[in-house]
Amino acid sequence: MRRVDRQVKDPNQLAAFLNSCQVIRIAFKGGDYPYIVPMNFAYNLNEGKLIFYTHGAKTGKKLAELEACEKVAVELDGNHQLLTGPNRRYPSFAYQSIIGFGKAELIDDPDEKSHALELIMAHAAPGISYEEFPISVLEKTALLKIELDSYTMKENKRE
Repeated sequence: MRRVDRQVKDPNQLAAFLNSCQVIRIAFKGGDYPYIVPMNFAYNLNEGKLIFYTHGAKTGKKLAELEACEKVAVELDGNHQLLTGPNRRYPSFAYQSIIGFGKAELIDDPDEKSHALELIMAHAAPGISYEEFPISVLEKTALLKIELDSYTMKENKRE
């Protein structure tokens, strides 16, 4: 990271930012070009280890890309604001972001799939009640687990 003065290391600040985000962008190595897809997600942050869960169809480009190579990159960003004012020579931009690198895998175990979907629902729609996912839904749904090997959070603070 070039601007280490903007790096965020506080796990509470990291969790607060992750809780505020609804979209993760996942980049696959791709064939002729890299392939990036925005998805909703859930996460687990435990002793600095960051794991993401996403879901989607059991067929399609992202699964074909995953089959070709398990390595992925992820990106999340938010809390954007244009910074201007009489004390600034030039405008700037406030933001927070995370960039990470790791490996993605499909979850096959029905209990783990159910747990991952519950985490996604809790993140995307906190407090909303819903019925337990039947096995027929679990069988039709692909759930990805992305374990990051490394990641950094960066921010340009609002002034």
